[in-house]
Amino acid sequence: MCARILIVDDDRTIVDFLTIFLEREGYSISSCYDGVTALDHIRTEAFQLILLDIMMPALNGFDLISRIREISEVPVIFLTAKDQQEDKIRGFIAGCDDYVTKPFDLTELSLRISAILKRRPAAAEQPAAAPGELQIKDITLLPEEHAVSKNGVEINMTPKEYGILLLLARNKGRVFTSRDIYELVWEDTYLESDNTVLTHIRNLREKLGDTVKNSKYIRTVWGVGYKVDKEV
Repeated sequence: MCARILIVDDDRTIVDFLTIFLEREGYSISSCYDGVTALDHIRTEAFQLILLDIMMPALNGFDLISRIREISEVPVIFLTAKDQQEDKIRGFIAGCDDYVTKPFDLTELSLRISAILKRRPAAAEQPAAAPGELQIKDITLLPEEHAVSKNGVEINMTPKEYGILLLLARNKGRVFTSRDIYELVWEDTYLESDNTVLTHIRNLREKLGDTVKNSKYIRTVWGVGYKVDKEV
């Protein structure tokens, strides 16, 4: 069965062009021109990959991928004219699998799509009919309810503790520095001498029953930052 790809871009010429090319490559293509419509599709249909523009009205690509990651782990490739390094970093932190800038080479794009589908063949077997759970072993996060539980027992967290855990859970396998975490969760400028993130990570681990030496949930990557491991 051929992979289904959703193209989300407000430029209808690019959508039509990509649709023709990718259908010739053997993919089944759906498309829409804004983030709100895309979210409706993603909630009710199964896709193996999404090609996503950033600069769109109503719901831009950065906001849309945050909403997608609340309900699905489907691979996302940003396909955008925004070529600044800070935009690329923001895209990967938000949860994209690849970042391609316009103008792009069709052969290269096809190879990138193929590589991601080989790495993540079962990323989107089922449609996300409702906002879903995020799981870290026996820890369950319910983003819509802003709730965390361990083996069914609710854990009380501060908004920032929850924000850190949610960020790591949405981006399993990716290492976040203290600066990354502070600027994304606190949405403020990070100061090198500030131990706020370290303190919150320590408190978070205590609530999860985690330790630095025998970490089950939040791993310290020494000299770099923190991550949640991808589960095999």
